[in-house]
Formats: sequence, structure tokens, C-alpha cells
Amino acid sequence: MYKIRKYLILILCLISASCLISPKLHAEATVNSQEIQKLREENERLKGTIEELKQRINSLEPAQPENLQDPPWEKLQFPSKTLPITEILHKGTKIPFDVIVDKSDYVRPSYEKHWHSSVGGGRWSNVPMRVHYALNRLFTTYDIGVSAWYDFEHNIGFSIPMLQDPQALDLYIVVFQTEVTNVYTKGNQVVVVGNPKREGVQVITITTADIKPADKAENLLVQLVTEEGYEIDYSIISYIRPDFWSKHE
Repeated sequence: MYKIRKYLILILCLISASCLISPKLHAEATVNSQEIQKLREENERLKGTIEELKQRINSLEPAQPENLQDPPWEKLQFPSKTLPITEILHKGTKIPFDVIVDKSDYVRPSYEKHWHSSVGGGRWSNVPMRVHYALNRLFTTYDIGVSAWYDFEHNIGFSIPMLQDPQALDLYIVVFQTEVTNVYTKGNQVVVVGNPKREGVQVITITTADIKPADKAENLLVQLVTEEGYEIDYSIISYIRPDFWSKHE
């Protein structure tokens, strides 16, 4: 009888102990489950961050180390025949131009915030592209494509008024650190004459109808030169006929 009583007491003690321990174990299990969920969520966030950083790196630099020429994309071909600058200045046709942007005290920034790799999916953050724009003073474009125009403005770092003449196709020429004085053309070349400066930017337009290239199937060579005929910079752009707008109405 004594032994039975002893066993009963022992069983009751074990049951009591289990009742005390069980809530504690349950609480610990709940805490562990919450911690595991937090770790899973943190892991997913890290995966997203890693993927974003991969994309940003891809927008900044080439996949492998390599040497790139300027510009860092396939170059347009020079016209098959190019003339000396002095010949164009003396025998070429002087053509009118309009100055649509004139900021004499403009200082080119070393960095614009929209060039950051976190902006626009890194659309303007590519380092070789940024070096290209920093190296050159002369840039050319047409206002016939909204997306291309959008990129052009963001790459040069400021806004330009579009569609200066809805009835004619204009060639837009952006010139940094130079005051444009005259524009001449002959053959497939356009020569922009100006005085070099430490600061400033001008945007001029010329009507493509005034260019009259020798070969309309070839590209145009646009050259920025001093009054004495020394080349400062150049740009190659495809020739687009003056009746472009009438054919696309």
C-alpha cells in the first residue's frame, strides 16, 4: 500500500511538472517560429537587393574588363570624301542658323543626379557613355524621335526646346564652351565656326534644306572649328531629307 501511494505521488508530480513545462515549450516554439519567419523575410529582401545591385552594376560597366574606343558604340561612317576645313571656309556656302539656347555662364557639371545607377534603371549611368559626353564639346541630333530626344537631353544634362520649325526638319547642334559665329557647308560637311571659351553652352539649329550634301545616301560630318580653321571637335550624323515631316504626316 505504501509503495502504491509512493507511485501515485510520483505520477502526480510528473503531471504537474509537465503542466508547468508545456506552456513554456509552446511559447519557445512560437518565438522560434516567428524568428524563422523574420529570417525568411530578411532573406527575400536580401535577394531583391542583390538582384538590384547586379542590374546597377550591369548599367555601369561592361560585363568583362575591356578597352573601348570613343564613342563606346558602333561609329557611323565618315563621308567617303572629306574636304579640308580651309576649303569649306573659303569656298563653301555660308548658311543661316538660329541660337535657341545661349547660356554664356554655364559650367558643365562633373555629375548630374539623374546619372546615378538608381535612376531610370541606370539608363544614363553607363561609365563609358559618361566619359564620351565629358570628352566632347559638340553634339548633334534631330527632333524626330521622342525616346531618342529624351535620352539626348538627359545625357547632355539640360532641356532643349523641340520642334523649332514644324514645317521643316532642323539639325540641332549643341556646342559647349564655344561662341558660334558662322556656319558653312560643302559636300557632306557642316563646319561650325566659333571662339573657344572656358564656360558656356549654345544650341543652334540649321535647316537641313540648306545643307545640300554631295551624296544624300552618306552621313554628314559636322565639325566645330576656330576662326583660323583648327578643329576642336566633330560629330557624325546621318543625313535626313528636308521633307521628312511631310512624308510622316
